[in-house]
Amino acid sequence: MAIVGTARLVLKVEIDVAAERERLSKEVDRLTAEVGKCNAKLKNESFVSKAPPPVVEQERKRLAEYETTIEKLQAQLLQLPA
Repeated sequence: MAIVGTARLVLKVEIDVAAERERLSKEVDRLTAEVGKCNAKLKNESFVSKAPPPVVEQERKRLAEYETTIEKLQAQLLQLPA
């Protein structure tokens, strides 16, 4: 509920649970594929040894960000009503 001056506003947002579940699942799948790509690069000795350190570090940061985002999306999926 939001109060502006003397007026009160109550917002009720309804979502299409099935559509939201599908959207979140697709995003988890996409990010999981990105994690696989990052892991493949970081496990490749040739990439790690030849790439400039900032590039390798950027790839590690991307990996961490993707994994964090996946965890958040999975938590959102669990909070959706059945």
